[in-house]
Amino acid sequence: MDRRSLLKSLPIWGAAPYLAPLVARAEAETHGRKPMRFVFLLEGNGLWPEHVMPRGFKRQEMKNPRGGDHHFQTTNGADTLTNMSLGGPDGLLPEALSPLEKYIKRVTLLTGLSGRVAGGGHGCGYGALGAYPAVAGPKDITIDAALAKTTPAIRQLVGLGFLHDPATAPPMFQGYSAYGPNQKVSFIQDPLLAHKVLFGKVIGGDPRGEVGAQSIILDALAEDIRKLQPHLPGEEGRKLERAADAFSTIRKRQSRLGEINPARIPATRPDFHGSKEETTRMKAHVELAATALITGLTNTVTLCSGVGYPTWKGLGLTLDTHEIGHRANDPAAQAMRVKIRQFNAGLIARLVEALEAVPEGTGTLMDNTLIIYLSDSAETHHCVCMEWPMVLVGNLGGRLKTGGRFINLPKYGAKGHATVAQFYTALLHAAGAPVNHFGMKDRFLIEAGLDQRDPWGVLLS
Repeated sequence: MDRRSLLKSLPIWGAAPYLAPLVARAEAETHGRKPMRFVFLLEGNGLWPEHVMPRGFKRQEMKNPRGGDHHFQTTNGADTLTNMSLGGPDGLLPEALSPLEKYIKRVTLLTGLSGRVAGGGHGCGYGALGAYPAVAGPKDITIDAALAKTTPAIRQLVGLGFLHDPATAPPMFQGYSAYGPNQKVSFIQDPLLAHKVLFGKVIGGDPRGEVGAQSIILDALAEDIRKLQPHLPGEEGRKLERAADAFSTIRKRQSRLGEINPARIPATRPDFHGSKEETTRMKAHVELAATALITGLTNTVTLCSGVGYPTWKGLGLTLDTHEIGHRANDPAAQAMRVKIRQFNAGLIARLVEALEAVPEGTGTLMDNTLIIYLSDSAETHHCVCMEWPMVLVGNLGGRLKTGGRFINLPKYGAKGHATVAQFYTALLHAAGAPVNHFGMKDRFLIEAGLDQRDPWGVLLS
């Protein structure tokens, strides 16, 4: 029997695609490495660069070659990299991010990345986290799902948030994350439903019985691997041995579902989790996200906070975000944008506070966490993706050179410029899963002599 036939004769053949993350996780635990955690907070209708720059910072600008909203006829025109400390009179957080002032040493403001491959228009859908054309739909895996594979948990990726008016919203929506080509991630809009889906088996039912059944399957898979291992020489045999150990490790970790202390899970509160008001719903989603991370149910969460065109009634706004977006130069609309940013920054602050309260090793859960705040619509309502501002909170246990920094990249096409795809590639390198290039390369930058072969190294430790 040849190698392929031997493999296919065993049940483990069907589980082969899952071996890599399981082995990685087992090896990490064996060496005492803490699990990494990733949280993406995706806002709709653009995140203006000026809302992600220190107060008083004056950047160079140039004519925007792709046009855009009236407010964005210019774009980043810096010739060189700015990499400065936050804090002090010249490094205060912008008004839009003021709720994060308490955590400024963990915050990095990042401006100047481009993402032209995503296209633009009224948002970029899967292209925002996938770094590929929005018009292609779920063309490939998105970065949140890719990072989730590097830090496996009971639930690979948890998606929460709201797209529609909560009073009439369907229970779930899609359109922003994907596990692979045409493999859409569903986001839960209703916090009551999310509470049930995430924690129902812990606070009710028979989680230990279900875990027991899963353990039998994992034990059988580990036994099959060990039967196969003697037939494969050298490194292949050693890899299978590690895989068997991985299944044994995951079997033990799976039991955590039955051992999660229900007391750590907040009880459902109809006035909170069942609210039809969007700000309360997002606070509830953040609470659920924090609980899922703290209990180890997941290590990766994507929050959609007002993607689409909602009206933030809980913030006292009467215009939907589509109308606000069309009023690019209206001071009243600008004040509304700032209020929305402050709310989302406040959500991040709540999450940081929750993770900092839980010890891990000699630090806290937050020490091994990275939160990324960006918009699916890049830099503005009618985005052209010449810039893609982001806010980073955390440094993944020192794997990234982030925290207390403001970074503004050189202009599009200049030496030292980088793309969103290169940034995502760098995140995968930091997570221990290096790839040649995540997403698509920008052909215009290739023509300009920037082939984007390397991950963006400014953030890598």
